[in-house]
Amino acid sequence: MSKTATLLPAKKPPTTRERFVSMTAKLMSRRGYAATGLNEIIAKSGAPKGSLYHFFPKGKEQLAEAAVDWAADLFLQTMADAVARAGSAAEAVGALAAQVAVWMEQSGCKDGSPLTIMAVETGAFSEPLRLACQRGYQAWADALADQLRRDGKSAKEASDLALWAIASLEGAVVLARTQHSAEPLRRIGKLLQRALT
Repeated sequence: MSKTATLLPAKKPPTTRERFVSMTAKLMSRRGYAATGLNEIIAKSGAPKGSLYHFFPKGKEQLAEAAVDWAADLFLQTMADAVARAGSAAEAVGALAAQVAVWMEQSGCKDGSPLTIMAVETGAFSEPLRLACQRGYQAWADALADQLRRDGKSAKEASDLALWAIASLEGAVVLARTQHSAEPLRRIGKLLQRALT
């Protein structure tokens, strides 16, 4: 081994709970809450069936809430990475839209935003899921507003622009699914990048 070689710690395999949560987020981002069954989640996660209720004693709704939180955190980290690379909110939002467009194309425009799908489908009857979606959206808007303030916007303007950008990106995901094209995301990304500069 050379002197300059470094040993990186091996990435730990996901825990059983993490496998349930990530698979639930993946399945629900494509099919929604009602069309995703626990047996399918168990089968596709490869996790032991008996452990589902150990981690989620309240069942599917509790698991879905954890999946929304997980998906929101994952996108928040993706946003933070985009800001770190781009250096400004405007460039980061443009890069995010382009990245989401690639993900949409890779799924054949079948995947959507887990938060939007869950909010539309369950927001009227499941308070835990509505609140999970609200937390995720608020975290995204807060993070973007923070960067906009660092870019020189006033607190009010930053808050308004962040809300508008998140709503536009989520809406573009819906349009991309319905049009079977990532073009809405690319167009919205360019428009937002210009507007946030």
